[in-house]
Amino acid sequence: MRRTGTLIVILLTLVAGCGDPIQQSGATPWEISISPAAGERWSGEITIDRATGKISAPGFNDLIDRSSPSWAGATDTAAAELLGLNGPFDGRPKIYMLQETEQDKAVVTATITHLGDDSVDAERYRVVFTRGRDGRYRFASGERTFKCQSGRGHQDFDASPCS
Repeated sequence: MRRTGTLIVILLTLVAGCGDPIQQSGATPWEISISPAAGERWSGEITIDRATGKISAPGFNDLIDRSSPSWAGATDTAAAELLGLNGPFDGRPKIYMLQETEQDKAVVTATITHLGDDSVDAERYRVVFTRGRDGRYRFASGERTFKCQSGRGHQDFDASPCS
């Protein structure tokens, strides 16, 4: 009996250490701000190439150049504005953000879960920003990937659609 108890403790320890397979190591929960950072809002939307997941953001950098909104002064709020993370959403998604620096670029990875979708388990956006001389971050590139629900397609984040 003692051996069974030891095995159960070992198994529980292993499972507890697995963590959330969707949330990236180092990512933190991101809360939608009740009052977003000041500045002119971007009225555009990202466009996504369905085959590759590559993102474009027509007019985003033009807005930053024209009005220098304060939300463009930090990577998390710039990403939130770009990706429309300030809501509204159907349901109550969970958003995790990971902010990193690669050479002279800032990289934000936003993972959105609890989408209420029967085929998509999570969406992940990886957005690269460059910082201008004015201290504002501008969109450089990005991509969107999906992780499908079990039995509905790939289980790794990939640009190909779920079924």
